[in-house]
Amino acid sequence: GLGGGRALRVSLPREMPALAVATRHGAAGRVRRRTRGCLLAAPLAAAACAVAALLAATPSSSTAFFGPAPHAGAAGAGAGLAAEGSEPQGSERRQLLSAGLAAATGVAAWAQAPGAAEAFRADRILNAKKKYVPKIRLFYQKLEGLRDDIYLDVEFKADGSRVRYAARPADWYDGLDSKMDGPVALHTDENFGCDPYPTRVTGMVVLVPRGRCPFAQKVEMAMAAGAKSVIVWDEKMSNEPMEVQGKVGAVRSKGIASRSAGDALSGGVYLVPRERGVTIMAPESGVQNPAIDAVMITLRNGTDMVNSIRDGNKVTVLDVKRFDFSENINQFCKKELKKMLNEMEIYSTSQRLDKDDFSDPIIKILANDRAAFEKAVRAKDYAMIRSSFKQWNNHLDPLGKWELTEVF
Repeated sequence: GLGGGRALRVSLPREMPALAVATRHGAAGRVRRRTRGCLLAAPLAAAACAVAALLAATPSSSTAFFGPAPHAGAAGAGAGLAAEGSEPQGSERRQLLSAGLAAATGVAAWAQAPGAAEAFRADRILNAKKKYVPKIRLFYQKLEGLRDDIYLDVEFKADGSRVRYAARPADWYDGLDSKMDGPVALHTDENFGCDPYPTRVTGMVVLVPRGRCPFAQKVEMAMAAGAKSVIVWDEKMSNEPMEVQGKVGAVRSKGIASRSAGDALSGGVYLVPRERGVTIMAPESGVQNPAIDAVMITLRNGTDMVNSIRDGNKVTVLDVKRFDFSENINQFCKKELKKMLNEMEIYSTSQRLDKDDFSDPIIKILANDRAAFEKAVRAKDYAMIRSSFKQWNNHLDPLGKWELTEVF
């Protein structure tokens, strides 16, 4: 080995086409035979050896990679392309060399350090998961919501107005809509509804913001104070993990941080809340479902209710209505199905084993799953929608799998 490194033998298939290189003067190159294996000590040495082997040739093989030297009268072969049997020139030659080097380097990297190559693949999948899964989740939850979402008919006593707010039930919602009507109260603790309430809210529908702790914990705190049910509004101001939120230190937020002169990094900061996206709430793994129902509404609707209550006005949920699944799914098919399928396709390609191998069988498997899902949506077959989408998710790489619901 070189440099005291561990030796590795890389073998090239016997049937690989022979390759030849012409001399720099354009005459037919002198072809030298190379051995089929090379001893390597590092990835760069492996790449160099593989390229050397790829650039070798044997007379008995197929036409040389770069072909023989050009003959007189071959000028009319075609614009920008070397004529068949002629030697590629200029940029085409450099492109072929570059492609050969890239392929050989990839082979050498996988052979020399499969652990590192797998780490790159895992990084590719996780980056794609971070970018595309939130979009796919929002599309699919909206599709599920066409059947499961509800409307809250809310009355504002201040001006006597009545409005209708769309709300997304939690994963543990039992379907008894009457549990969501009644007078609305704000959480009485000072930590996003995550701590024990200092005062009772018996029989009230409690309104709490998203953030700082899991949804299930918020519902448990409200239930302990006597709440009938919970409405969570989508106000998630921080993108930091739960365990560091609210701590003194650097502020990192999905919102906008504005500071006045002299403000310390850990104080004097006003964060403008921003929506994360209405979601299907669920308890953490291993945690029991809360005993009372909960739904989520948007930041704007929640803010309207909060402001009215803080001004001393009464807010009441008068009634609960259901969505029309058939009518709304038609709109979904026209406006959003194509976008959703496109995000699913992009995410599916990230699951391949080799970043350059788009013929990986998993890509075809996931494409068939997407086709079945699209067919189910257009047929308005809710059972098949759920099963086909679940099958697509199950076929993803273990690193790429994700949960439909969210816990925080």
